[in-house]
Amino acid sequence: MSHVLNFLVSSSSCSPTTFATSKRPAFPVSAVRSRLPMKTFLRTPIVIASASENGSGVVRSSATQVHDTYNAVADFEVDAVTEAELKENGFRSTRRTKLICTIGPATCGIEQLEALAVGGMNVARINMCHGTREWHRMVIERVRRLNEEKGFAVAIMMDTEGSEIHMGDLGGASSAKAEDGEIWTFTVRAFDSPIPRHTINVNYDGFAEDVKVGDELLIDGGMVRFEVIQKIGPDVKCLCTDPGLLLPRANLTFWRDAKLVSERNAMLPTISSKDWLDIDFGIAEGVDFIAISFVKSAEVIKHLKSYIKAHSPNSDIAVIAKIESIDSLKNLEEIIQASDGAMVARGDLGAQIPLEQVPSEQQRIVQLCRQLNKPVIVASQLLESMIEYPIPTRAEVADISEAVRQRGDALMLSGESAMGQYPEKALSVLRSASLRIERSWREQKHHEVIELPSIASSFTGSISEEICNSAAKMANNLEVDALFVYTKNGHMASLLSRCRPDCPIFAFTTTTSVRRRLNLQWGLTPFRLSFSNDMESNLNKTFSLLKARGMVRSGDLIIAVSDMLQSVQVMNVP
Repeated sequence: MSHVLNFLVSSSSCSPTTFATSKRPAFPVSAVRSRLPMKTFLRTPIVIASASENGSGVVRSSATQVHDTYNAVADFEVDAVTEAELKENGFRSTRRTKLICTIGPATCGIEQLEALAVGGMNVARINMCHGTREWHRMVIERVRRLNEEKGFAVAIMMDTEGSEIHMGDLGGASSAKAEDGEIWTFTVRAFDSPIPRHTINVNYDGFAEDVKVGDELLIDGGMVRFEVIQKIGPDVKCLCTDPGLLLPRANLTFWRDAKLVSERNAMLPTISSKDWLDIDFGIAEGVDFIAISFVKSAEVIKHLKSYIKAHSPNSDIAVIAKIESIDSLKNLEEIIQASDGAMVARGDLGAQIPLEQVPSEQQRIVQLCRQLNKPVIVASQLLESMIEYPIPTRAEVADISEAVRQRGDALMLSGESAMGQYPEKALSVLRSASLRIERSWREQKHHEVIELPSIASSFTGSISEEICNSAAKMANNLEVDALFVYTKNGHMASLLSRCRPDCPIFAFTTTTSVRRRLNLQWGLTPFRLSFSNDMESNLNKTFSLLKARGMVRSGDLIIAVSDMLQSVQVMNVP
């Protein structure tokens, strides 16, 4: 049984509310479902709409027959964890929210990295504030080896230190505890011998001149607080007023008369000389993402992207802007527009704005990234208590749930996975909480009505947007099992992710680097697959490979789109 349906994609509307046939008047989608049983009414491929690469708007009225057969298992790569989940629980079980783990002393071993990958880690983050480049190279090599040997698709994100004022390395100690009422010395002096007890190095030479007696020093976004009580040359004596754990190279801000003193930070460059050396290291190692700390303007992002292109013309490295300062918020839209994604770094952001303002700013950043089609990461203190304890607080779980409800692309663990005592348990909490909230959202049929503004810069781009918007709405209305997207550069996959459909999105791409980069985006299950411009052949090949691995079954309803021919098709798996 074959039903050939056509519709024209209009730039004024992205909702395929009606279909038209050559023999019948228009009828709604609901009529299709009522006349033909779901999962059986589309037994043969139906080309709904397609447009040529130059955007000429050519509409096809029939499906081409598949003539070629494939036997290309070697050209097919799927994440081993996703494959196991699909086999066990089916399409709807797949987690849409991505998970990032910061790698540190607690998780740098090959066994620990494998455990995180099995537990759902999509991206491994290396923080250049800590460790040597040799150590980071070892972590990168281990992640890549696990990907190759175990079938994972873990991407690597390198996070720069930034040039904001921060503490030193605590003389090699992993941490230090500041107790209430203790006197600590903050100094710009360098020590050849072991650093004196209760002494902290500061990286900013003008620190002692700029602070005043009575100023309040906030460490790591306010996790520890001190009051300046005395200045002696290069040394600043401080009284601990809020005790806590001091971590190496933690960010340091100072407040005067309840206002942030930011003049000196504003004069510092966003990318320091050390950062540029770290960026060279990241380019040479082929990391997938570079996150830039304390971004003040879009020009910094544009300059870095030009630098990467000049030094590695064929690179797919994406630049992530960390939103963690007042300057970032002032120039938010232009910064996100220039970047390849953003990170809501709530810890440092909360040290520069009132705490009660952080939740609304998080929501604003997540929504803006969604509108501009940029992946967004919610980070900092998601499960802070699990650095020391095996279970989280209920408030932390509620915080995670809210980030998932806001439809952020990814959640990130920092100290919880880098130095915490229970990194695997922390990751398990992120995973289980994300899955539960996502399932609840789908069960309530909570289809979103968010307005997504057009972001296309060309007519061809507009067609791609309209096709993806329509495909996502059709997927919800028809309750399809999955969306398939064949994409060479990942753009059309990201447009589908932006729509946040109920079903998972299988993104097939020809290059490993694009596949890893797509692993950051909401709802995408990236595969590496060699394919052609013939959609029917691609689908036939894909169904054969997925069925052979038990990942799809005959009768599953699929919507497939492609950025080569800008086509969309609806069909059941044969």
